[in-house]
Amino acid sequence: MAISDIYTVDSGLVATATTSQTPLLEYRIGSTKRGFLVGVRMKIGVTAAAAGNDVVFTLARAGNSPSGGTAANLRAHDAGSAAAINTAFIGSWTIAPTLGNVLAEWILPQTTGSMWEEFPPLGYEWVGGASSSLVMFVTDSVATSTPLECQFVVSE
Repeated sequence: MAISDIYTVDSGLVATATTSQTPLLEYRIGSTKRGFLVGVRMKIGVTAAAAGNDVVFTLARAGNSPSGGTAANLRAHDAGSAAAINTAFIGSWTIAPTLGNVLAEWILPQTTGSMWEEFPPLGYEWVGGASSSLVMFVTDSVATSTPLECQFVVSE
């Protein structure tokens, strides 16, 4: 029997063509709940970026209070009995998140098919609560159209 409900949420493929830091996916936790980000996955789709360029994925707390937005695609691992999740996952915003405290960072080659996943050891999950948001930001080293995807694995 699982000790908590597990969910996966993804941003879908989001094409970026800028060297500016861009939010990709937000885990917005309710004010009465704590949430645990137990894993992240990152993927780079088909791009014409030349070898030697990179994409920096940055997991950070939001430095502001993001608002509005469109819910991302959430899937319960145990769809039959998992309770409704008490958080929101946002893929676009009315007021976009800004960078706050950086929790983790990964650099992937900005070439077609680059992928990475990270699952921290038990007890070292990234924790959010009291209305704090965890956000995955991306920064391309060259402004070549690059489809990116991020997935969060969440436990509540």
